[in-house]
Amino acid sequence: MSAFNQLAIAIGGLAAIGVAQAAKLDARERQPVAIRFALAAGEQPVACGRDIAGLGTGGQPAQLHDARFYVSAPALIDAAGREVPIELEQNDWQYANLALLDFENKTGKCIGNADVNDTIKGSVPRGRYKGISFVIGVPSVTQDKDGKDVVLNHSNFATAPAPLDLQSMSWNWQAGRKFIKIEVDPDGGVTRPPPPPKPAAAGANGPGAPAGDKSDGGAPLMADAPKAAPLRVNSDGTITVSTWMLHLGSTGCRGDAVKGEITSCANPNRIPVKLASFDSARQRVVLDLKRLFAGIDLGKDQGFSTGCMSGPADPECAPMFENLGLRLKETAPDANDAGQSSGAPTKIFRSEAAK
Repeated sequence: MSAFNQLAIAIGGLAAIGVAQAAKLDARERQPVAIRFALAAGEQPVACGRDIAGLGTGGQPAQLHDARFYVSAPALIDAAGREVPIELEQNDWQYANLALLDFENKTGKCIGNADVNDTIKGSVPRGRYKGISFVIGVPSVTQDKDGKDVVLNHSNFATAPAPLDLQSMSWNWQAGRKFIKIEVDPDGGVTRPPPPPKPAAAGANGPGAPAGDKSDGGAPLMADAPKAAPLRVNSDGTITVSTWMLHLGSTGCRGDAVKGEITSCANPNRIPVKLASFDSARQRVVLDLKRLFAGIDLGKDQGFSTGCMSGPADPECAPMFENLGLRLKETAPDANDAGQSSGAPTKIFRSEAAK
């Protein structure tokens, strides 16, 4: 072997050792973190197959039908108040800076499958932290390791990486993902107004699109969510269905999603969450369904979608968006602040001691 080759091998070996030592050093400078989540209704735990007491203004018992939501940009808050991003592990539940929390397990009245996920896992620089922040929603884009933009919210679920590959968490391509999907089956069902007459021809929403699933501006809303089959037609013409649904996502999106050219969404509808006091080692983040459904009668629906599917004209969305801490409509003409944070913190998340 020539002296040159020996020198090249030696340099290569030293480089490999350097990379390994750097990786070990980086590992020593970071600490693992696991953020646990849970569902509750006030002080009562919520799980599939168990009655939930006292939801909404009617207070009737209900059971969980579905509960999933995307969390992005999670960060811990240090003593100086700085938000330090959590570097997420990459797995079937986590991709880039995004994670899916899933509480349905196909027991009781819950749909879906047995797989659940209630924990975000990653790492942060070593240190002491006093709080947490995150966003409920899927970012429009992220950057890969080469600095290139990767479309997230408006990507095709059929080719997207997990956990963006779920048709059940997608609307049409232009609408993107359902950021949060909470569905409950109240005892006695949900009574709705009489259905409108069927149109003679396909309307603006396309074949089979239900009337009323449009935003104030006439743009199609995400009307491809499965509709609950009527339980009964009542003597007054109203119908009673089984499931009240919250589906939140961006609306009023413009551009050709098929070509990856979504340029903007008038109503982003992403929820910023900050818990100033949170200890990941001892506490968990709780989504409180009592706070979520405060001011809403789950036994009655005034029209449009059954529940709230992010439609600005939907009566059920007004109290829902207030609870979420979002503006349902613009505060003034041309303010362009619909779907933005209202400035008040969301009411639906809190921290509690882990159990």
